[in-house]
Amino acid sequence: MVLRFNILMGAYMRRTAFAIMLSAFVLVSGCASTKGSQTTTAADRQYQKNLEHQQRKAQLSEQIEIEKKLPPENDAQTAERMGDVFFAQQNLGMAFVEYSKALKADPTRLGVRQKLGYLMLKKGFPADALSEFNTILDKDPRHVQALEGKATALLQLNRLTEAEETLNTAIKNDPKLWQGYALLGKVYDRQKLYDRAITAYGQAIAINPKAGPIYGNLGASLYLTGKHKESTEALLKAINQDASDSKTYNSLGLSLFKLKMYPEALEAFKKGSDEGTAHNSLGMLYLKDKNYEKAVQSFEKAIATKPVYYESAHIGLQRAKAALEAQQRTP
Repeated sequence: MVLRFNILMGAYMRRTAFAIMLSAFVLVSGCASTKGSQTTTAADRQYQKNLEHQQRKAQLSEQIEIEKKLPPENDAQTAERMGDVFFAQQNLGMAFVEYSKALKADPTRLGVRQKLGYLMLKKGFPADALSEFNTILDKDPRHVQALEGKATALLQLNRLTEAEETLNTAIKNDPKLWQGYALLGKVYDRQKLYDRAITAYGQAIAINPKAGPIYGNLGASLYLTGKHKESTEALLKAINQDASDSKTYNSLGLSLFKLKMYPEALEAFKKGSDEGTAHNSLGMLYLKDKNYEKAVQSFEKAIATKPVYYESAHIGLQRAKAALEAQQRTP
């Protein structure tokens, strides 16, 4: 399959002006997904999400109670170091305990409070993280990392205007803060201000051209503005910098499809979870494009390559067949 993909990419190189970039293009992992490709219902997913959030909150409450019962800790530096070790090991519960011990010993350690704020973000508690970052900013309003953390928390809370204002303040304090521009791009994406998002991502890349994940975000925004060739360029840069994930490959497949490079789009999708999902993704795009014959073929391949019942592909196949029959009856 890798050989076939290289041959298809060779065709793309001949048909576009950015052949040099594509010669370095090696798809190694990722997954493609389209709306409706998962058999789990939205209600099930929401229930699972709520359950996980309740579990995390219960764990955090338990950790807070443990922290309250701890004896006074006099060695803040040792506790902070232990917190760093636990954080690196993804043991967020013990990291929380150690950081709390450090702050109990020395409440003025803003660096520890910053780490605690990011730990809260990682655990999915943006409101608690926001409180930590605000405490830092009360003492040091120009603390750039705290401003960036606060903006991240506000973004997670969907308080987008406040997030934008906070990021503009951070960037004003540090014009070379490429992470701030990247985060600002995400805020604009959430607001569907894609042109502004593209500008913000471009500013981040200008400061740090090796920030691979930003190319993926830029590619997605370019796609949404109809700039499919530019989108493909950006996504290829993300992949070439080993910054690819399922979203990057999915976006690449979408952009290639819009460029009418259907085999290449399929191969990009195939670098995802499985071949069946790739054919289903392509089927959904053909269906939206009113190419019903190709949609039927893609959905049939998706069903044939899935070892279990593929609900999304079956539904898509029924829709495509009905549309094709209606099209054929029209004089």
